[in-house]
Amino acid sequence: MHFPHLTVAATAALLAVTATPILAADYEVTVTNLTRGQHFTPLIAAAHDSGTRMFHAGEQASAELQAMAEGGDIGPLIDLLSSLGASFSAGEGLLAPGMSTTLQLTDVASSNSLLSLSGMLLPTNDGFVGLDSVNLPEQPGSTVTLFARGYDAGTEANDELLGGGAPGVPGFPAPPPVVATGTGTGGTGINTVAEGYVHVHPGVLGDLDETGGVSDINAATHRWQNPVARVVITRTGDGSDTGNGVSAVSNLSGAVYSSSALELFWEPAQAANSIISAYRVTRDGVTLDTLDGLSFFDQNLAAGTHYTYTVSAIDANGSEGESRDIQLTTNAR
Repeated sequence: MHFPHLTVAATAALLAVTATPILAADYEVTVTNLTRGQHFTPLIAAAHDSGTRMFHAGEQASAELQAMAEGGDIGPLIDLLSSLGASFSAGEGLLAPGMSTTLQLTDVASSNSLLSLSGMLLPTNDGFVGLDSVNLPEQPGSTVTLFARGYDAGTEANDELLGGGAPGVPGFPAPPPVVATGTGTGGTGINTVAEGYVHVHPGVLGDLDETGGVSDINAATHRWQNPVARVVITRTGDGSDTGNGVSAVSNLSGAVYSSSALELFWEPAQAANSIISAYRVTRDGVTLDTLDGLSFFDQNLAAGTHYTYTVSAIDANGSEGESRDIQLTTNAR
């Protein structure tokens, strides 16, 4: 099972960026695993606008959702959401039954007023815990408590057999902590087909035969009913800065145009005691330009190459805010 190093990548065209300041907010999202025997793979929480969806019941799952639901790989979802201007936070490692984890969303633009969340349920073929486009709290210090269901991505037949976890490959992955809960081997498989659309998960069947039977899932340990998680969302403040009165830019995004050209976009930073006079852009640690606009075009790049860019704001007093970074990959020739 592969849990990737998390980076931001953006490869789609973006909405136009204006110079109008957008107020930002910070949030904490605390997720508690309420199941007795299911582990959650690394979670992703994203704040986004009404035109963006991580998933939606009744609709076909995207390839990005499939990668998460069948193998716990949230990298493709991060790439997609970032390209659409969403703010995200990702967890690390498995979340065991009864345990909690907190994800931090910082400098979320006011336009990203909705929250979605997902993470694979193990052991299942393509089940995941999810929230779809719930409203974020509006006032600093306010809290919303929600209970999240388990969903089925509908991309893989629920045969309940051990497998590799790669998209399109039958079977569920079983890292050591999941095996330790009593997954079996040698099952013949449950006769079923992929549903083809996202729906509320009916739960697993399992059996009590550790070396045979129809399922490799332990019915005594791994069966569950909805809801599967408690999610507490708290608005902790109105954005952050570096302590010198200069905030970081928000919604740093990008568009890859070809094998040698791309463009960065960002929304304005704010200065508490001055005005923002410039933005510094670096590529792989080397400063490329200091400019007063909200975008940067880069060209003459190598094809099929990963580049890491950072953008930071500088005020009229010379104080520099915290940098934001993004990784972009040029198209192959």
